[in-house]
Amino acid sequence: MTLKSKAFGLLVALTAAYAAVPPTNAEDSSTKAGTKPVTTGVVIRGVTIGGPPGAPGTPTGRTCDFSNEEVGPDGRMTGASVNCRPDGNLANTIPGLPARFDAYCVINAPVKSARVVQAPISGNANHCDLSGITPKDATGQFKGSVWR
Repeated sequence: MTLKSKAFGLLVALTAAYAAVPPTNAEDSSTKAGTKPVTTGVVIRGVTIGGPPGAPGTPTGRTCDFSNEEVGPDGRMTGASVNCRPDGNLANTIPGLPARFDAYCVINAPVKSARVVQAPISGNANHCDLSGITPKDATGQFKGSVWR
């Protein structure tokens, strides 16, 4: 057997051995942020209205508009920014929402016909991505905003 054929045989054996090893938790895609859908808790969309704010929790008269979000060829959003937290509530999910948002819309997860996944960013551990829904449907579900 030549050196070249021995090296090839060793490469094949190593490849087969590596393929047989199951992934560790760090490699398991279901445990990575952004891969497991959030189906419980609240989903919050921030809104910037400006002007003098109303009393916290009172209606602003505006909706949470998703019309400027990026959409795919199918017309569904590819990753609108929201805040969420599995089993979360308003009090423990709103922290991290940027200060520029003086109002917000909030609904309970799951969002109908959409996918919400955790996507933490620097300074906001509750940041999530909303996708798979049309901007019109998302605007309709999130409805009116309230003052922060």
